[in-house]
Amino acid sequence: MSDRFFFVLNDFLEDLQSINGTDSADSAGQIWEMTSAFFAANGFDKLIHIDAGPGHFALQTTLPDAWVARYQERGYAGIDPFLSHCCVTFRPISTGIAYADMHQGLSAAQMNLIDEASSFGINAGFSSTIRLKGKDGLAGWNIGASLSRREVDSLRSHSEAALRLAARHAHDALERTRIEKSALLSPREVQCLRLLAQGYRTKDIARSLDLSTAAIELYLRNARRKLGAATREQAIAMVTAQGLVRA
Repeated sequence: MSDRFFFVLNDFLEDLQSINGTDSADSAGQIWEMTSAFFAANGFDKLIHIDAGPGHFALQTTLPDAWVARYQERGYAGIDPFLSHCCVTFRPISTGIAYADMHQGLSAAQMNLIDEASSFGINAGFSSTIRLKGKDGLAGWNIGASLSRREVDSLRSHSEAALRLAARHAHDALERTRIEKSALLSPREVQCLRLLAQGYRTKDIARSLDLSTAAIELYLRNARRKLGAATREQAIAMVTAQGLVRA
């Protein structure tokens, strides 16, 4: 790792720490924006971060919204080779269509998923597992790029360890914001947001929880205030991205 890269990495880690030291309602967004910019500046412009556990599945990515929608609509989490093959080891695994010759043992559906991802820009990269797949879920990064395999190999040869360190710290920072927000919202507020995310209307939520519509409105209003969300839709997006609820 060059001296220049060492200082860039150190600045990034210090910036992450400074954000975690604030009480900003959008600290998770700031962390993600900073992390995306750091990796893009170092050649890896296609990031996927997944944190799954009992009751939540949070996916954040720099890939287009159209890819996220397709991933969710087609239930790709059930076949995603990143989850089944990469997150079972801490050893970095080469990812992306550019490494197709190394993806031994994958099904046709899994190879098709990788091919589809390439059409959205992720050509080559590597995994960085944070939490191994098990009863507590899993967590990790697919650190990808639109670059060629040769270019990615070159970048990895001198910066992979440092990039994995950055990913580890970014995950920890995002995890802290999720835990803080989870503690910030009351169980009833989370329950109301979960039902709202599932398509329930206010009167349906009231009926389901045996409460008045006025009480539901109050819980949702308080949740928006605590999250710093301007609308219900924004509140749902924020808690869904952080894995507090599943849409």
